[in-house]
Amino acid sequence: MDAPSKVSPLKWPTLLAGTALGCEVLAWAWTTRLIGGAELTGLLWLAGTGLLALLISLVWMWRVLRRMRHSLRRAQTAALKVTKHQQAMQLAQQEATRARQLLAASLDALDVGIEIYDEHDRLVMYNQRSSQMLAGFQRREDIGKTFESLVRANAWRGLIMTAIGREEEWVQQRLHIRGRHTAPLLEQLANGQWINTYETRTADGHLVCTHVDVTEQVHREQDLEASNNRLARQSITDDLTGLGNRRCFDQTLATEWQRGARSGTPLSLLMVDIDHFKRYNDHFGHPAGDEALRRVARALGACVRRAGELVARYGGEEFVLLLPGADQNHALVTAQQCMDSMQREAIAHGEPDPTPFLTCSIGVATVLPDAEREPMTLVNAADAAMYRAKSNGRARFEIAGQADWEIGEDTPRTRPTPLAPA
Repeated sequence: MDAPSKVSPLKWPTLLAGTALGCEVLAWAWTTRLIGGAELTGLLWLAGTGLLALLISLVWMWRVLRRMRHSLRRAQTAALKVTKHQQAMQLAQQEATRARQLLAASLDALDVGIEIYDEHDRLVMYNQRSSQMLAGFQRREDIGKTFESLVRANAWRGLIMTAIGREEEWVQQRLHIRGRHTAPLLEQLANGQWINTYETRTADGHLVCTHVDVTEQVHREQDLEASNNRLARQSITDDLTGLGNRRCFDQTLATEWQRGARSGTPLSLLMVDIDHFKRYNDHFGHPAGDEALRRVARALGACVRRAGELVARYGGEEFVLLLPGADQNHALVTAQQCMDSMQREAIAHGEPDPTPFLTCSIGVATVLPDAEREPMTLVNAADAAMYRAKSNGRARFEIAGQADWEIGEDTPRTRPTPLAPA
């Protein structure tokens, strides 16, 4: 609806002036009729009234015009102030636009991704590097959306590797540390990128998120870790057979000895030596001897199935099987499996005398580890039993007896009977 029109302030003085003019016209007409000496009292009253009304209307109109002039001046002053205010607002808007453009250009020049959120955690702006780095994350229509809605959508879209399969749990954890973590937050994206995220709260409550692409650094660290792991494995792996080496065995024995001493569980050891291996090497040569050692390693490796059991090359043609938690019965069963496995491997000896295939002699020792004993006592006992097996005809196993536990590390072992000359 249109607003009602206001009454002009000159309406009433104009009407009064019209009335005065009407009185004057009537007085003139009356004068014309009464020329000749008629009574002039009424005429004088009428003319006086008209003149008085005309005078009042003129004064009234002057006062109204004066007020209108003052109002016009005030309106002009107010209009000038409004104009100046509008000009100032336009200048401020232009300055704000230039400042925002400068900020955006400065942020785009950075080699890190930047996101800015307001005090209500709504996305205000992000730079081009952030859009490039977080491909698929940043879209123009996301401006004004909350961080929670954005991160939840990205998690359920499968863009964050660490969130796949546990999206809601990951979102809750991420929101819990939002703006609180002092260390960089490392995340892997679905495209294989690794991103470090830093979050800083400003004095006015805004949150500035900085994203740094650390993919190359992470890959270098992973390569270095893999290299270190390979070196660590190589340091405890026998190059020829792929089994654990002497160092691996010594470390594992020390660990399992301490564990057995704490838990009161037995520990068994099989010392294995290939029979007549020097003859085999002399007959076939060292390359064939190396291949035979690899086959023996595979045959012995097939005899351990329980977690924690270890097959290692002790040195030369000697191997050890360390069986944590195994009592003597289990150790004897494993020894027989080793004998059977060697028989199935059927490594031709080359000379039918004394046997057509390579065999092994095994010494078996079982003990309840004691913190006051040294682990090498188990090795010495199994070694002594193994030499007794050789002395008793080879291709067999012997159990370490009391005398074998009392033998010293430097005590000469019983040597097998020399073979009769061919």
